[in-house]
Parts: sequence; structure tokens; C-alpha cells
Amino acid sequence: MATLVDVVNAKNETVDRCELPEAVFSVPVKPHLLHEVVRMQLAKRRQGTADTKGRSDVSGGGKKPWKQKGTGRARAGSSRSPLWRHGGTVFGPQPRSYAYGVPKAVRRHALLAALTAKAQAGAVRVLESLGLERPSTKAMAALLKGAGVAGKALVVLPTRDETLEKSARNLPAVRVLTVQGLNVYDVLKADTLVLTPEGVHTLREVLAS
Repeated sequence: MATLVDVVNAKNETVDRCELPEAVFSVPVKPHLLHEVVRMQLAKRRQGTADTKGRSDVSGGGKKPWKQKGTGRARAGSSRSPLWRHGGTVFGPQPRSYAYGVPKAVRRHALLAALTAKAQAGAVRVLESLGLERPSTKAMAALLKGAGVAGKALVVLPTRDETLEKSARNLPAVRVLTVQGLNVYDVLKADTLVLTPEGVHTLREVLAS
């Protein structure tokens, strides 16, 4: 059964009702799939740039420190041995990618489950309009506050809107994404999903097919 939510204006007044498509906002929520996809996303974001120098990378060490026999000291072939101060590192981290993949069907179901979880928690707000005449952080903050949006907000747009993106980029608690860029991590991290009726329609077209 589809869920009905209020469509509110900038003053948080109900002006209409909107149906959240059942195929997007009413699917089984499987926590293990959410966990797997979030882990994948965070792994892809890791830089993997940690780097250490092995004995062949550190400077010096080209000459044998002392002759092999007769000194009473242990044998040594290089002053850059890992056993020595300023020597190379053994099996230290090297630049690498931590990314891995999960099946497309799993990613899709996890995204639908994340959206369903937000709908079940009553954390989906549908605004009549999100249009701004010009980029303005103050106007964006006032629009969301007036519409009753609090905490971390994820604004989901049907298509890119440069004015809204510029208006929200200095608001640390607000993130703007298009329907095509929607992902599990950002949906779960947000306290409130902010949509427009057009955004709901685009979600149905993109995800319910």
C-alpha cells in the first residue's frame, strides 16, 4: 500500500498530498544489505595513499659498513638495513585501492531499503517548491527552516540545479544530490529527506523500473 505524505510550502503549511510509490518506499528492509553497501562506499572513499620506504628506497647504504670478518661485530652489508636506524621498512604500507564491488541488484535493493526506512520513520518531507532566484545560503537556510526541516538534511533533486547547489554548499548539515546520484550512505546519514513532487516522480521512473 502506497504511503501518503503532506506537501508543504515554505511556511510549513500543507498545500497538497503526495503518494510515495510503493515500489520505492515500501520494500523489505534488510540490514545486512545496508551494511554491506555502506562498507563498500566507505572503502571506495579511502585514499589508500599511505606509503613507506623500503631498503631500496632510502638514501645511502651503498657501501659495506665494514669488512666481513675480523672486526668482532655482526656482519653488515648496508647501513640501510631494516635492522638499522634510518633503515628501510619491512612490509610497510604501499599505495593501494581499498575499493571492491557488490552486485548491482544488491546496491539497488539497499538503496530502496534505505529510502523505505526513512519513509517508515516519517523522515521524508515533500516541499511544494525548492526554487531560488539566485544563490543564497541565507535564503536556503530560511527555506528549510520555514518548511520544518531540522537536523541533517538530504535534498534530492530530479536534475541538477546550480543555484540550489551553491546555496547549500556552505551549510554543513545540508547535502544536495540528484536522483541519479542518490546513494545508501547519504540517505542513511541524513535525518530528513527533502523532495519535491517532481523528485518523487523521477524516483519512481528511475528506481521502480
